[in-house]
Amino acid sequence: MACYLFSPKPDGPFGSNMFTKQDFRSWKKFNVGKRCAFLNHIGDSPCSSHNNAMKTCEDLLNQSMHVNNIINIQSSEQVCKNRLRLKTSIDTICWLAFQACAFKGHKETPESSNIGNFLDMIKLVASYNDKVAQFMLENTLYNAKYTSHHIQKEILHIFSRKVRSHILEEIGDSKFCIIFYETHDESKKQQITTVLRFVDKDGNIKERFFDIVHVKDTTTATLKKELSVILFRQNLDVSNICGQG
Repeated sequence: MACYLFSPKPDGPFGSNMFTKQDFRSWKKFNVGKRCAFLNHIGDSPCSSHNNAMKTCEDLLNQSMHVNNIINIQSSEQVCKNRLRLKTSIDTICWLAFQACAFKGHKETPESSNIGNFLDMIKLVASYNDKVAQFMLENTLYNAKYTSHHIQKEILHIFSRKVRSHILEEIGDSKFCIIFYETHDESKKQQITTVLRFVDKDGNIKERFFDIVHVKDTTTATLKKELSVILFRQNLDVSNICGQG
């Protein structure tokens, strides 16, 4: 049966076409030593047509070696590696953001003496964790490191959305005040810091830093426009505003 289904060359030597293209009638040649038709069909070589067909049949029946299973195993391993890389970056970003530390260094090349807090922290973690050392930074593909500036900003934006959602849950349907602060960042650009002041469900007065936007000036029209954008984007009810400053 195996030869009929899997023999690549059914018309080969030593009766390899037996049971594949021709029927077997020479029963007198059965079990007659070296002249046995079945032994000739099997052949002495491990690479005979019969043995190759049997090997192919065994490979098919061995589902653990099936190509789909192998691909699934490799995919699962890759997913685990990617999750470890991403988790390392997320934990590092979370710690630096909580401590209000700068991320980038003056020059982030491998030979730089100051590659920045973010990469230095990952190197520190890698020195204590063999898996992180094996799959992070120089030991992975350039497009799968999860350490680029774009990835860092994307994760920070996710954090900020989570924090705003928590603040909005704290406010609920309560009244609140909006406080604007005009400041300058390190590049001397004007920016407006938005703080929400409200009373929580326990009766405690809370002030929460809510948003920050860059503006070209601090005129009344600009402030009104930016305030309207924040209220609309965060779905804050204007009727609940009870004061501003």
